[in-house]
Amino acid sequence: MIRLVVLGSGASLPTLQRHNTSVALQRDGDLFLVDCGEGTQLQWRRAGLRFSKLRAVLISHLHGDHINGLIGFLQTLSLSDRTAPLDLLGPPGIRDYIRAAREHLGLRLTYKLNVGEHSDGVIYEGSDYRIACDTLDHGVATLGFALEEDARAGRFDTEAAESLGIPAGPLFGALQRGESVTLESGKVVEPSEVLGPPRAGKRVAYCVDTRPTESAVRLASGANLFLCDSTFGNDLTEEAGRRGHSTAAQAAAMAVRAGAERLLLIHISARYHDSRQLVSEAVAVFPQSRVAEDLMELSV
Repeated sequence: MIRLVVLGSGASLPTLQRHNTSVALQRDGDLFLVDCGEGTQLQWRRAGLRFSKLRAVLISHLHGDHINGLIGFLQTLSLSDRTAPLDLLGPPGIRDYIRAAREHLGLRLTYKLNVGEHSDGVIYEGSDYRIACDTLDHGVATLGFALEEDARAGRFDTEAAESLGIPAGPLFGALQRGESVTLESGKVVEPSEVLGPPRAGKRVAYCVDTRPTESAVRLASGANLFLCDSTFGNDLTEEAGRRGHSTAAQAAAMAVRAGAERLLLIHISARYHDSRQLVSEAVAVFPQSRVAEDLMELSV
C-alpha cells in the first residue's frame, strides 16, 4: 500500500490554512519527502511521521517555496542523531545549493548526504518499486515524479487449485509467489494454472509547478493518484501560462489524457480562500477530482 500525507497544499505565499506544497509518500516501511518549503518539518511532526523511516528527499525545483525549509530539515535529522545515509534527489543546481549551505551556513551533518542531479529516468529503486522523474515546463529546471510498484501476481484461483488436487497450505503460498510446485503424485503444477493475469502495480504521480505538458501526462499515465499543479482557476488562465503554472481545469484535462483514476488539485494560490471554484472547474472535466488540504491522508 502507498500512503500519502499532504504536508502543504498552497502555492508560493503560505497562509494560515495552507503551507507551501510538500507531501510525504510512504511505501511500506520506506518514507519519502517530496519538496520542502518553509514549515515542512513542523508539518512532518504534526502528521506524526518518523524521521528514522526517511529514505530520500525529492526536490522538484529550486524556487524558495519548494526548498526554503530543506536546510533546517536536514539539520533536524542530525539533531535527531541520524547516522543512516540519505539521498537528496533533484534538478541540476541542487549540488551547488548544498555546497553553498556547507560553505556559508555552516551546514554539518551526522550522516552521509548523497546528492543526485537528474532530468529524467529512474532515480530511486526499492525492492519491488521505483521512483522516476521527468522534466516539466515551468521556466526553470523542474522535475515531476512518479512512484510505481512492480506488477503483482494475478489473483489466486482457489477452485482451480483444489481441482488440481493441491492441498491448502504452503503450496498455495508458493504458487502465489510464482513458484511451481510438485505434488505427492509427482505432478508439477505451474503458477499460470492457478493465477489470473498479472495486475499492474500502484502508481502515484506528482507534477507541481508546470504548464500543461506531455511529460506530466507521461508520468501520470495510468496513475491511481495524480497530484497536479492547480494554482489558478479559469479566471486567471493567461496568468497561469505566463507564470509557468496550470489551472485546475488544465490539470483535469491532463488527468483525462493520462487515464488517471483520481486527481488531487494542489499548489493552490492564496487568492482562492474558497476552493470550491477550482473543484467545480476540475470536476466538469474530470469527475474524480478533489482539492488537497493540509494534513490530508490518502491511501492507494
